[in-house]
Amino acid sequence: MSLPTQAQINAGIRYLSGYLATGGAIIVALGLLPPDTAHAILDASQKVLTDLKQLIGDSYLLAGLVLPVAAAFLARLGIKAASPKNQIASVQALPQAQVLVTDPRLKATPEVKVVDKLP
Repeated sequence: MSLPTQAQINAGIRYLSGYLATGGAIIVALGLLPPDTAHAILDASQKVLTDLKQLIGDSYLLAGLVLPVAAAFLARLGIKAASPKNQIASVQALPQAQVLVTDPRLKATPEVKVVDKLP
């Protein structure tokens, strides 16, 4: 199942708001909702939209602060994982793999098995 696109989300919100507005207009036209209550509902919805705008703006600013730190942390993890020592150790840990390494510089890494010479 794929996620909906932004256009599909916008269309759904547009249709939903159209249905709600039409239902509200019918209720007001039939006189089931007094004008004072209708104004109170509109004022409350405008306050909610204003708060949502502020929340989205604050979230955008927070993301601008957090994302560079997260990107640097993930880059550091990726660089460590891409080192030859870690790659050799992860391949040697597989039961179906047999990797022989003769590089003496890797003897300091306990996860890597180093042999003196290749058979």
